[in-house]
Amino acid sequence: MSCFLTKFTTFCFVSVAASLEVMVIPAINATIGDDVVLGCLFTRTVELKLSYIVIEWNHRVGTDNKAVCLFEFGEYESYRPGSSLSINEISKANASLLLKNVTIQDVGSYSCTVTVFSDKATGTVTLAITVAPKVTDIVKSNHLHMDDPLSLVCAVLWFKPKAISASWYREEEGKSQRVLVSKWNSTSSSIRQREFSRIEDYQSEQEQDKTLEGEHDIAMTLKEHQGSGAYSLISQLTIRTTEATNKKLVYSFEVQHNAIKQRVSKVVFLEIKAGACDSTKYFPPQMKRADWAIHAIEEGRRTVVNYISPNILPLLKLLMCKRIISEDDHDIIQEKPDVDKGRTLLDIMNHKGQQSCAEFLEVLQDTKDLYPGLRKFVTTLLESYIDKDGRPLIDLLNENLPTVSFEDISEKIQITNFPEEISEAVATHKCTLQAQMERIKPYFVFDNSRPLLQERFTSLVILNVRERNKTEHELLQHRDYTACERIDIKQLLSPSAPGEKPPRVTLVQGVAGIGKSVTMQKLAHSWACGMIYTGFYVLLYFSFRELNTIKEKISLTELIVQSYPHLRASCDKILEFPRRILFLFDGLDEFKLPLEFNSRSVVDRSIAQHINSLIVNIIKGNLLPEATVLITSRPTTIDLDHKTYFNRCAEILGFSTKEIDAYFLKCLKDKKVADYVFRTVKSIDSLFGLCYVPAFCDILCFYLHKSFHCKGKWSQISSFPRTITDLFLRFTKCLLVCGSGEEEDPESFCIEDDKDKNEIIKLAQIAWDGIINKTIIFSAKDIERNLAQNPPDKKSFWKKILTKESLKMMQSHIWQFFHLTHQEFFAALYCVSANEPGMDHVHKAFSSKSNVFEIVLRFTAGLVSHSNRKLVKQLMPQHQLKEAEVLDAIKNVAAVEVPKEDTITPENITKYTVHKRQKLTASHCLYEAANESLTQLVTSQTSDVVNFSYISLNVTDCTAIANLLSYYPTIETLELDGCKAGASGFQRLECIFSRVKILSLEGNMLEDEGAEIIANALKSERCRIEILRLKHNSIREKGAAQIAEALKTNSSLKTLGLRANTIRTKGAHSIAKALEINTTLRVFGLQFNKIGDEGAKYMAQAIKTNRSLVELRLGDNDITERGSDYFRSALGVNDTLEELWILVNNISNDGKERLKNARHKNPNLRLN
Repeated sequence: MSCFLTKFTTFCFVSVAASLEVMVIPAINATIGDDVVLGCLFTRTVELKLSYIVIEWNHRVGTDNKAVCLFEFGEYESYRPGSSLSINEISKANASLLLKNVTIQDVGSYSCTVTVFSDKATGTVTLAITVAPKVTDIVKSNHLHMDDPLSLVCAVLWFKPKAISASWYREEEGKSQRVLVSKWNSTSSSIRQREFSRIEDYQSEQEQDKTLEGEHDIAMTLKEHQGSGAYSLISQLTIRTTEATNKKLVYSFEVQHNAIKQRVSKVVFLEIKAGACDSTKYFPPQMKRADWAIHAIEEGRRTVVNYISPNILPLLKLLMCKRIISEDDHDIIQEKPDVDKGRTLLDIMNHKGQQSCAEFLEVLQDTKDLYPGLRKFVTTLLESYIDKDGRPLIDLLNENLPTVSFEDISEKIQITNFPEEISEAVATHKCTLQAQMERIKPYFVFDNSRPLLQERFTSLVILNVRERNKTEHELLQHRDYTACERIDIKQLLSPSAPGEKPPRVTLVQGVAGIGKSVTMQKLAHSWACGMIYTGFYVLLYFSFRELNTIKEKISLTELIVQSYPHLRASCDKILEFPRRILFLFDGLDEFKLPLEFNSRSVVDRSIAQHINSLIVNIIKGNLLPEATVLITSRPTTIDLDHKTYFNRCAEILGFSTKEIDAYFLKCLKDKKVADYVFRTVKSIDSLFGLCYVPAFCDILCFYLHKSFHCKGKWSQISSFPRTITDLFLRFTKCLLVCGSGEEEDPESFCIEDDKDKNEIIKLAQIAWDGIINKTIIFSAKDIERNLAQNPPDKKSFWKKILTKESLKMMQSHIWQFFHLTHQEFFAALYCVSANEPGMDHVHKAFSSKSNVFEIVLRFTAGLVSHSNRKLVKQLMPQHQLKEAEVLDAIKNVAAVEVPKEDTITPENITKYTVHKRQKLTASHCLYEAANESLTQLVTSQTSDVVNFSYISLNVTDCTAIANLLSYYPTIETLELDGCKAGASGFQRLECIFSRVKILSLEGNMLEDEGAEIIANALKSERCRIEILRLKHNSIREKGAAQIAEALKTNSSLKTLGLRANTIRTKGAHSIAKALEINTTLRVFGLQFNKIGDEGAKYMAQAIKTNRSLVELRLGDNDITERGSDYFRSALGVNDTLEELWILVNNISNDGKERLKNARHKNPNLRLN
């Protein structure tokens, strides 16, 4: 503040008292983010003590007056963060106020009142803040035809009525002259009148550009944002070109802020093409990324290989005719075994680069006679890489660009126009929706508490998906979180990339209990609170459970009014703004009527139709073409053929490990207890592997809380359930006990009443029938028809198991199990205990090819386990379990052999996957049954070649597989390619890996953490691994160093494949040092690792001393002539290397010839 005193001469006197004067600078200008001093000095005639002085700073905006800070009799208090007075300066008669990091909220008038004894004086300072304009990126349309116009749209936002100018310019490649296409000016007066002026178009800054052909139309939209002092201008430039010529143009949108003399410019590049092959092509398709073809081939690699491998020769000839591959390429492919030909072709295409890959994909789309079905697959694959043309771009920018805000403005400013005539109805609707959505429904029927959404909601992992493998049970689908891009609910309806249109219809998928409904509840609540999607006037939330009750035909207007009576008067007016409406339909999997997308289209929203037809017409855009639709469903509900109606498919994956920990704390409410439970559960793989499902966390927390917390038994770790069957047995007993009002111990609870025993088996039968018929919701009639009715004074057990939900549209209610897994548990109870004449339920479940029985089978195996016998007897005391039948069925399923991969064709790949899943199910059943003699029998009768490749595995799966493989005396081959189990999953298999002869772990995103697991297996004294494949695992320098350290002591490994990782130069150095010591490795693949010339140098030094390697693969490693020259001398020393793959790099022809003609100590050496 001392700097303030030097400027004191500029002050003016504003108030005079008998002995007190206050002096201030009347006006101060600043920019956002500055630290500003509001100067205020007061005079004194005598030396004063601080205890006699009072200083008040207040901030006035309009009629609102707020205290900023108060110094009173030696004590100081601040009411605005970042504001301060200096106590030392006050003693020097300096009352200046420091405001740190000023924002728009700090604009206004500040008064400083100084009181000394009875004298008082006040001074006023006005603070003005200048804000630079915010300019969005330019959005462009994507047109393919010359007759179509091209539109460019850009928006600028600025604060306070200061003049700006906005201009469109054009430049052509090869010409230095910039041409002014259009310019727009604003003034303070015109802004206040909400008008704008536009000056003449096509006026060059220097002179008219005579080559400016075609038409350029300009459209402007100006908006004042009420209450914020901000203004937005959207400008659309439409270009129509009549001449088909090749040109590269640069269009720029430039904004000049006259007050602060600042220019902001945004640029977009356009290429106009008149193709020789296709005269209709004008603007070429816009792709999301420059290397789209390379990535598309890599993404579809496995499927493409399966299509082309059985009959690859015609394709090779076609590619040679089109000069996409050379004769040398053809010969290399022909030398490979049939099973490797397709893979080799794709490797070659990848090396040739983007242009060749694009040409290759074009050829694949024209080979429908050779490979039926491949064209459709490639077309679908490429759709995710194409930027598709969208709605009018002003609408796109206006609605869906991410919210643009000035720094530190508390209320974000979005470009919207809000009609006054519906404002009152919308405000009422938001209040209504906010009240409806603020609490979560009770988790269990006897728990009357309704926790606030904000208190319990925990973020979930969400990502964009293409489609699922439908051969898997939906609960068992798993994704590697480390490889997923997290999407917040605020991004569900946003464009996937800049310039791409936002999705009109979005499908959000997720397994039962994953949190779909709660996520949609959070979305609706946040919208009602004005936190997200503020561009939508109205959010209309519908539950398919409610829609099931509508039996008569109904129109769209009637549906809205029936659900939201407060919108009756304004409904028709709201529907006039369809692009401002967001429909949210929750729970499509619970809808009883089919969605018939081929039904008759209805475009009149006043026409009544069946509710399923109404939903279809909303999805297809027949009723409101511009309305946005968000639908949730379980993943197996929508047929892939109908997913074309959805612009985006997202999937809720549930909790990551971090969120599981956070959710335990929210449920258990005690940090020490939650940490203890989390650590313990994490150590039990069979439980922790399913905790990514929020509903499963609820089950676990409820059981633990009721069983242990009330009795203070948290230290009894041995009492934790060890398997999923164990947990659900205890959980069910806990439900039955806790609803009785008696303090009975769940551990000793037993059903004794005959009516209760009968009721439990009937409930189990309902669960079984529901699994078979894919029914998870039961009507009141279903319950009355199937369950015994107890006397009025006795509460039925089934009411403690099933949860009830009332439907507001109809005076009725529905029943369901708390979670699908609980229904599957009861279905398993019925399977192992029912004695229906002529029905073998065990055989039916274990012989079914459907995925719906996968969890049922696990429970079935667990129910006959000796460790669970007491708990089962307490639940079903009068029923004899079919233990022998279940164990025989497990043995039969485990005996299924998986076909060898070289026999796979596109026709039997589904069957191949089903066999693997059966094998995995058998592993889980053996784990749950915990029958050692049965497991030993199974392993003695099955092959020691184990293949689970391309089946998604989670931690629980890996635990079950490890349990099974631990009984094998030897394991010849273990293939786990593309399982996405990650390091956490493979850690469970670490002790198994060292006992395997051929280990394949390609495409698993192991990263350095997983590389450490592999290294530990290689270091084992009893390691048997001879062939190790680690392609596509994102292993970096650290992971390479760990593997290298293991190679120094390992004596079993003969072949190591590290293709397509990222070990770079440093990793190559580590491995080269290991190769100088290792004496057993014979084949080493290091392609696509970016080791460069320095890495080549280290590898060349290694082979000077290594005498075990016979094949070294270093292709596609950015090696130049300098790197290849290191091998010229090395090959003059090494006499054991028979094959070196190095020529496929950045080596010139001269460099290749020098390497080929060098003196090789081994005359039989082959260079590739």
